[in-house]
Amino acid sequence: MASKTLACFCCLALTATFALAQEPKQSSEDLTGTWHCQFESPFGLQTYHFHLVIDTAGDATLKAEVDDRDEERKVVFVDVKVDNDSIEFAEVRQFGEREFRIEYSGKLKGDELTITRSFGQRGGQDAVATRNLPKPPPKEDPAPVVDVKIDRLIKDAFMDSFLVGMAGDLPSRYSEEELKLAAAHFAAVTPENCMKPERVHPGEDRWNFEQTDALVQWAEKNDMTIHGHTLVWHAQTPNWFFEGRDPETVKRRMKEHIDTLAGRYRGRLQSWDVVNEAINDGGDAETAKTENLRDSNWLQTLGPEFLTLAFKFARQADPDAVLYYNDYNIESGPKHESSMVLLRRLLADGAPIDAVGIQGHWRSGRVPFEAIEKAITDYASLGLKVSITELDVTIRGESGGQFGRRRFRSSSPPSLEDLNVQAEDYAKLFSIFKKHEDVIERVTFWGLNDRRTWRWGQHPLLFDGNNNPKPAYASIIALTDGKDDENTPDQSNNVKIEDGGRGPYSAIATESKTLAGITIYRPDDLTAFGSEQQLPILLWGNGACANTTEEHKNFLNEIASHGYIVLGIGPLDQLQQRGEASRQRTSSSQLLAALDWIIAQDATERSIYFEKIDTTKVAAMGMSCGGLQAIEISGDPRITTTVVCNSGVLPTQSPMAAMPNLTKDDLGKFHGPVLYIMGGPSDIAYKNAMDDFSRVDHVPIVMTNLDVGHGGTYRRPHGGKYSPVAIAWLDWHLKGEQSGAKMFVGDDSQLRRDPDWTIDSKNISR
Repeated sequence: MASKTLACFCCLALTATFALAQEPKQSSEDLTGTWHCQFESPFGLQTYHFHLVIDTAGDATLKAEVDDRDEERKVVFVDVKVDNDSIEFAEVRQFGEREFRIEYSGKLKGDELTITRSFGQRGGQDAVATRNLPKPPPKEDPAPVVDVKIDRLIKDAFMDSFLVGMAGDLPSRYSEEELKLAAAHFAAVTPENCMKPERVHPGEDRWNFEQTDALVQWAEKNDMTIHGHTLVWHAQTPNWFFEGRDPETVKRRMKEHIDTLAGRYRGRLQSWDVVNEAINDGGDAETAKTENLRDSNWLQTLGPEFLTLAFKFARQADPDAVLYYNDYNIESGPKHESSMVLLRRLLADGAPIDAVGIQGHWRSGRVPFEAIEKAITDYASLGLKVSITELDVTIRGESGGQFGRRRFRSSSPPSLEDLNVQAEDYAKLFSIFKKHEDVIERVTFWGLNDRRTWRWGQHPLLFDGNNNPKPAYASIIALTDGKDDENTPDQSNNVKIEDGGRGPYSAIATESKTLAGITIYRPDDLTAFGSEQQLPILLWGNGACANTTEEHKNFLNEIASHGYIVLGIGPLDQLQQRGEASRQRTSSSQLLAALDWIIAQDATERSIYFEKIDTTKVAAMGMSCGGLQAIEISGDPRITTTVVCNSGVLPTQSPMAAMPNLTKDDLGKFHGPVLYIMGGPSDIAYKNAMDDFSRVDHVPIVMTNLDVGHGGTYRRPHGGKYSPVAIAWLDWHLKGEQSGAKMFVGDDSQLRRDPDWTIDSKNISR
């Protein structure tokens, strides 16, 4: 595992702008004095207090105090050079035995001095420095993107299957809240950095056990299993190990290191990563036939035998510890094949290897599920146990700040859609792990929360930066729901509206732990649905793009009672009484995420929806802003029909920030029949809708109007007069019931005979 501190620090290439008093002619004197500047970093906000002095000889010195989280450090910059309105200097930082140099350069222009701080070849961020102390940053909103309720701890949910752990150099520099969180939710701990050779054994005759002792004592106090990380590694290993390059000397140093470290905690640690990341990255068909070992100092001095030696030394130092080979990307491709070649050789050589650690640094939407399961079974075929040792799943999208970008990663909050996709990926992973619980020993998350992670800014873990559980946590826990009867739904959060509706199937409003931010309307009793009869899908967006279906609950519940599953944007807890959460911005992408979810549920045996959903029949539907959201997703090939209620595409962009930015060209997305249900000329969306109708000629389209205004009849008992019209359309186009066509087709259609309604249509036939 690459240095997490270094990995984060290498991302720090920051640009600062120093605000200076504007002078007609600028010189080095304008740079002297004290300046204050704040930088964003993976560790939070850092405040620099710079002090520049230029003596009579023209020599410059620059110092700074840096407020960095809960500590203050002092910096003396080196190689300070001032040339009139330009400045250059460097900062040297020490990480273990390694020294890193950060270069700065700046140019004074007007009242600003733009200074670029760079490490390597990376870009940066802007910051502003002034003579005055900066104002404290605004307090971060501790509220989560979505409120997630959990009824069990993850360590308890899987206690009969495998250990669930986290990584971190606890308890050092962790808050009391974080320490309580770690101890409460996790059963195992892996030191992130403090047991790596560079940290614990910086010199041949020097050991730093203070932090490792503290971790072991803290874990034991909290009844947590400890996994040691790591004994032999090509990185973060001091150069003194290899001085002289004499094989016997290097072998002795390896043995003494393992004897001392593993021996110190003999009987107290459950397991060790003995050798870490020995296989080269990438590879091809030819390298896949070989071990493809990394050209490390260990390989150069001791040859391939260094792995066998390391395992034998570890067994001698701690006979009862489970001994691991640990690596990343070994679950797939040529690297997986090379790992199998290596492991077979180690076993043939008598190396006392017990298990394989698959690190598990994956990205949401790109998790190689099939390869992971195959790798687990492949390693098990060698008689080895398996652990997922460094699990994190970064979210997709811009807020994911995907690893490898040149710019410093953003800490902007993720979207609810991305959190739900991440949750689904975590659920799939844990379903694989549980399936192979006879092989899996431990699943360890690489960090505690989205602030305590080497992938800061990518939101990869189960808790957000403020320790709130994310949808991923609930999705994993849901795998163990109904252990005795997996088809028994949770009744605790079901809401009955208007006695379940007037349809043949008494309906409820409910939710799922694995689909955050969506209210589900469906028949309460699902036993009537299966191979003979299935539930079509209705995706619903709300008026004002509100984050609640409260205004439309009577209408949606009535539809569900006629044999539909309705997925409406908004959490269930906003249904009865609207709060601040109901005003959160929503997007049409939530509808497609909900569609992905219900399709996956239909294919999942443990789900109460297994083979009960007609995934080929889907309506995109919504009111006002939600109607625009329905139009926005209508291009998805899975959409069968679109129903637009009290809405129409605006002639110009809406001033409302949440409103989908559609143009009339988006009407071309329709590829199935379309129904408009409008409130007549008094409806503020009437003109827009009628214009839409005049433009759509490529699909069947029906325009209906009931002169009730923009509010429709949703709040009226059972959804009022809108409900029979919507249900007839859905029955016709999603269930194939020709009786529904009678509402719309022909001169004697029900709507044409009803004096309260008007109807126009194009391209419509039975």
